[in-house]
Amino acid sequence: MTTGEPNQEHGHGHGAYDPSNLIRSDTFYGGVYQDIIDWLEIGLGAAALEAGSGAGGFTALLAGAVGAEGSVSALDLTPELLQTAQDRVNQLEYSQIKDRVSFHEGDIQHMPFDDCRFDLVWSSKTIHHLPDQLAGVGEVVRVLKPGGRFALREGGLRPRFLPTDIGITEPGLEDRLEVAFDRWFQKFVRQGEGVVRYPYGWTQLLADGGLTNVSAKTFMLELLPPFSHVQETFMLNLLNRWANREEYKAFVTVEDAEAIHRLTDSRSPDYAFNRKDLHYMEGLTVYTGQAPSEKMRQKRA
Repeated sequence: MTTGEPNQEHGHGHGAYDPSNLIRSDTFYGGVYQDIIDWLEIGLGAAALEAGSGAGGFTALLAGAVGAEGSVSALDLTPELLQTAQDRVNQLEYSQIKDRVSFHEGDIQHMPFDDCRFDLVWSSKTIHHLPDQLAGVGEVVRVLKPGGRFALREGGLRPRFLPTDIGITEPGLEDRLEVAFDRWFQKFVRQGEGVVRYPYGWTQLLADGGLTNVSAKTFMLELLPPFSHVQETFMLNLLNRWANREEYKAFVTVEDAEAIHRLTDSRSPDYAFNRKDLHYMEGLTVYTGQAPSEKMRQKRA
């Protein structure tokens, strides 16, 4: 998920559903999510769709942005995800916005909504899981009002926080993990029966899907010590999977797996968070496009 941490971040990827990771992710990215909401300049009274509901953190931000006269529809194929999002939006801290949000179980490629219903569709780290990504974007265009916008969080710059040379394995551990991630992603996410290969970038996908005025913006997240408990746990999880989960371990060397064990063991003298030289950097990219006007839709029809 290219900042892509599919299981950790949104639970759509290969592996077990874990709501604690989803909720932790909302906290970790909370400030950047608010920056994205501000940049989108969602008008009061707008009808918004979240295609891939996540854990409810971004849902709540959308509901705040559309105001009392607006609405947010949260869609996901996984009932557990929807329940997590609904439970969180119904919490006391969000009580003033919960009546603006509805929850819908369904597939992005066959959404249970009428044509031309939404002013904005937001989707984060979900489209890349669809067997046919282009068909998914086409379905988004169908439910957008003429001139409505699709905001897609995909791609970006994957997280890294270690020095190039950590002293316990060959220099460039995170470079090797990036290559390993690409190999893992292709095997477990973009291969399999029914998957349609799309060998182009996200801007081309939006254009091919029928959107106009396609653009992109990357939001940087930078963190320096001291890290909060949530931040440390999130960062540790990025490393832990390569040493502790069989589907990931197959893509790293024995030497690198052993180094990761040492980096993530709080009893080890090489424990990562004993270091003062960590610097977390990640780029969250949002691609946007505009649905064609009614006149243009008629021409295409």
